[in-house]
Amino acid sequence: MKAIFLTALVIISFSLVLSDDRPENPPQWADQFEQDFTETFTYPIIGHATTNGKFFYDWTNKRYRVDRENGKWDRYCGTIYKFTDTPCTQYVVEGKRYMDYSEKNYCCYCCDAEHGCGILNKNWLSGATWEGYVNENGVEYEKWNKKGLQNNFYWATKDTRVMYKMDQTPNDLQTFDVKSYYEGIRNNGIFDLPSRCNASNTCPFLSVCTALRSGLKKMLEKPKH
Repeated sequence: MKAIFLTALVIISFSLVLSDDRPENPPQWADQFEQDFTETFTYPIIGHATTNGKFFYDWTNKRYRVDRENGKWDRYCGTIYKFTDTPCTQYVVEGKRYMDYSEKNYCCYCCDAEHGCGILNKNWLSGATWEGYVNENGVEYEKWNKKGLQNNFYWATKDTRVMYKMDQTPNDLQTFDVKSYYEGIRNNGIFDLPSRCNASNTCPFLSVCTALRSGLKKMLEKPKH
């Protein structure tokens, strides 16, 4: 009987250790960082498309930049130069989002923070739902879900909590190169807007930017009764 009691006690203790292994809070982004990513888009009928890019984040100065080698399938870039293979860079500077196409020598103002186009808060994962640990290629990752208009699954390394994946189901999966992660900004000049970018040149009427400026995003986010 004593042996059975001890065995049960060990099992209970082991279970408590496992439950304590869960993080107390979701990951929080550093004030400044750079990281490379590969992005896969999945759309009905069209199928899959992939591009590479780089993410620059500067919460300290409330700005960020996202470079894509091909913006054709991105939900922002692809609505301005439709069905066109071309590099696209998104800048968020002073609360305004700009869409820049270097090969086209064209840049336009998309929307601002009031329309939901400002910088993503470093604590944006606050309130996310814990999904457990996931093992991929021998590496263990935390997995969280921050629901918006869809599931937004976020993976981070268990040891350092560096961003690994952002999966905006079902269309957009970004896989970040953990080894490329650099905390800080090597060159502050990368946030300088090209001279062709100015707020008076708004993006074309038939683009997601116009929908956002008109308040479509806010309407979509209102709860249904």
